[in-house]
Amino acid sequence: MNKKNFIIDAHEDIALNAIYSTSKDISRRYSLHEGKNPFGFPVNNNVDIPRLKEGNVKVVFASIFSLDKESVKELMSLTNVGYNFKKLKYLKTGLEGAVEQLAFYYKTLEMNKKNLKIIKNKEDYLEVKNSKCKIGFILHSEGVDYFNNVDDLITFYNLGLRSLALTWRNKNKFASGNNAKGGLTKLGRELLELAQQIGVIIDLAHANEETFYDIINFVKKPVIVSHTNCYSVNPHNRNLKDDQIKMVAKNGGVIGMSVVNEHIGGNTIKHYVAHFVYIKKLFGSDFICFGTDFDGLIDPDIIFLKNFEDVSKFKNVIKELEKAGFKEKEIEKICYKNLERIILSYLK
Repeated sequence: MNKKNFIIDAHEDIALNAIYSTSKDISRRYSLHEGKNPFGFPVNNNVDIPRLKEGNVKVVFASIFSLDKESVKELMSLTNVGYNFKKLKYLKTGLEGAVEQLAFYYKTLEMNKKNLKIIKNKEDYLEVKNSKCKIGFILHSEGVDYFNNVDDLITFYNLGLRSLALTWRNKNKFASGNNAKGGLTKLGRELLELAQQIGVIIDLAHANEETFYDIINFVKKPVIVSHTNCYSVNPHNRNLKDDQIKMVAKNGGVIGMSVVNEHIGGNTIKHYVAHFVYIKKLFGSDFICFGTDFDGLIDPDIIFLKNFEDVSKFKNVIKELEKAGFKEKEIEKICYKNLERIILSYLK
């Protein structure tokens, strides 16, 4: 892999994984299933600083994931193949859960100042980009159930939050996710207005179709869909249909390709790259990026992609992209330039 083509990953669940799945110290290198937890979650371990460096990953959208109690009850009542929602009862909820994960990132930063930086502005991003050793975390909220009102975004912005998705699979006061009905609410519109005003990136991952169209027709800035795949390649309700992909391209946004085999429709890198190829054929390479969902893969039946089981192995994907006909400039866009465009359009 050309060293100048560093990686930006649009979605990794590092805090949640370390706290509830592996109990890891991300400053040292781990193997795929190394770690432990008392909650009965599978120990799947995809991310740490040494493996990020080995994979030439410079910037990560590092997630905070905290449902409210209502959403946990709703999701625990569902029967969902491949995901034991009853284990969600072990997660801290609401504001307590969000603060726990936020504290994890700042504690980790304090212990790894030479290697990590939380990116809050353009200057921070450029510092990380030009650094030989630093990795940047863009703090992202995967759902904002824990917001009581729109002004909570100001509080979390001041604590470093620079990216958000309104919802996970559930419905909240702002919008509805892929397991729920309903669209963008009045409060959701107000929150998106504020996010665009202060410089918080808007992510449509997990939005159901109604919410997706409500948001993309409402916002004035480019969006990301941080971790998804193509419905036409593999029909799954977490994947984007052709018209949705078209809307993201029209918006100037970027779509992150996840490594969830259930969404991909196979467990090889070739299956994964088929989703990149599909978008390229439709609209070109300006709207694709990586959004792995690494460290968030705690389904008991998860099958990792062969030779792309963790963040150290992006070079194997690059090789497959080359085999599929992607040119050097296209790969550069996928690796970082497309997402960089979005980041710099939002950050102050």
